[in-house]
Amino acid sequence: MAAVISIANQKGGVGKTTLTLNLGYGLARMGRKVLLIDVDPQFNLTFGLIGMDVLNYETTNVGTLMTRESSVEETIVEITENLHLIPSHLNLSAKEIEIINAYNRERRLEKAISPVLPDYDYVLIDNPPSMGIFLVNSLTASDYVLIPLELSYFGVIGMQLMFNLMAMIREETNESLTLMGLVPNKFTRQTKVPQTRLKELRETYPDAPILTTIPKAIALEKAQGEGVSIFDYEPEGRAARAFEKLTREVISIVEGE
Repeated sequence: MAAVISIANQKGGVGKTTLTLNLGYGLARMGRKVLLIDVDPQFNLTFGLIGMDVLNYETTNVGTLMTRESSVEETIVEITENLHLIPSHLNLSAKEIEIINAYNRERRLEKAISPVLPDYDYVLIDNPPSMGIFLVNSLTASDYVLIPLELSYFGVIGMQLMFNLMAMIREETNESLTLMGLVPNKFTRQTKVPQTRLKELRETYPDAPILTTIPKAIALEKAQGEGVSIFDYEPEGRAARAFEKLTREVISIVEGE
């Protein structure tokens, strides 16, 4: 049965999509079967993986899946043998209104993907930067939450919003939701600010696991722009090494290896 992991942060621009894409490729490279789900109406993950082919999935995307207009089996797109995608689409924002007014709206995603969970080792969900019905669905369907953040003042302060939301989800829809960890992203040693913020983060949230730090790297942006993983674009670079370490860390947490 798959471990379902939401990559989430209510703050935008923290690298959720980059983390989802490269962690997904990292897990697939290590022999795990991975399903990526894009529940962000901006569809950056989908575009990064299939480009303009996103236009072909008007009737089979995560929105139609959650409104029960398509089945999960017909909605899955194969990227590689071990890496599959449930795409987002331009019409996802319009579907939000239907989902909000639907019965049992918080569990639409959970129920939709349950038939295929035995077919995968990991499900990674890329989320929008807002507290709406898509994020609530994602957290309700998940076993773990992975939170990327930038080590800025507002990035650290914003963690409390995520922790409050997780507490609400545990109370209302998913009592077993677990914080897998925080992933400091776009880290640079050129100034002392990120290191100071990392120290503050540890002091403010001593019980929150802090996982591998991902360096700021132009290669990550270029790789995503070309629709490839950092492992293919710059396999010997700092970012690829960091993502490989993070991948092993995630496997260790989930599988105890």
